[in-house]
Amino acid sequence: MPGGTIFQKTEADGTTPLDKCLIIDPNYAYQVPFQFRSDWEDIKIGMFVSYVKNGIGNENVGVPFQTILSAGGTSIDTFNYVGIMKTGVASDDPSLPLESTNSGYLGLQASDLNVFDTTQTYYNKLIHKDRSTSTQGDANFIATHGATVLESGDFEDGKGNFNVVSAEDSSSVSSVDSCTEKAVLFCDYWGMRFQVINKDQPNQMIRFTASINGTNKNRNQHSSSSAISDTSIESLKNLMNGVDEFSYVTTSTTISNSNNMHAAGQGFVWNDGSSAYALPDSLFFYNGFQTLRPRIHAWAAKKIK
Repeated sequence: MPGGTIFQKTEADGTTPLDKCLIIDPNYAYQVPFQFRSDWEDIKIGMFVSYVKNGIGNENVGVPFQTILSAGGTSIDTFNYVGIMKTGVASDDPSLPLESTNSGYLGLQASDLNVFDTTQTYYNKLIHKDRSTSTQGDANFIATHGATVLESGDFEDGKGNFNVVSAEDSSSVSSVDSCTEKAVLFCDYWGMRFQVINKDQPNQMIRFTASINGTNKNRNQHSSSSAISDTSIESLKNLMNGVDEFSYVTTSTTISNSNNMHAAGQGFVWNDGSSAYALPDSLFFYNGFQTLRPRIHAWAAKKIK
């Protein structure tokens, strides 16, 4: 397909078929409308994701450890975006977040990928160069409408920033390594919950909660303890239903004590000060990297309310 590839993975023997995945080419987006469109108050999205090098023949090839890869991050199309978006009036004329014609986006914005260590929780993340250093894992999380940033948050490891798998877990790896399906670091789970607060009111907000695979956030690291080898939709549904899933929720009314980007009962601005904006109605995943491609092994959206 234009801008993407449906790739059939195989075992190391090169003949035993495994699952298929979608690989997104540089400067292309994967946008899929929800079946329930904007008729929701509480939804959850789950994805199995990994990254491989760009170029024909690299569909199973990761990147070396101790690598920071940049998408640029100086113009709208040189960032990476993962989140939810409101489709525009002209559905055949899509736009990127922060373009004047965009009808609203809520999600991650990242300029770089840090693949730096095999054990640390704050490495191996999509990061934003204005929020992060080479030893941290902070991205930007933004609510936008048109070219306006309604609100932004620091999407750091302690608040759920997605773990990125791009190479086999081995401290001895010093060059490009294979990312075939395996028990250790084959891919990782990205969980995203969006809850509308004060729906259709002038003070409407959307609360975001990140989830990872594991029973606590200490397992969100580049190690075998958080490995996923089963990318079936059944496996994804189990995680989305809370089986072996850790969510960065909080009951604290003080943001400094929160492991969410907002204190309890608060969320990202989704209004213009006098009326509510229409809710996002699609998944949006944009690849701003020239040297990397994300692989989506499975994804699902669940309407909770």
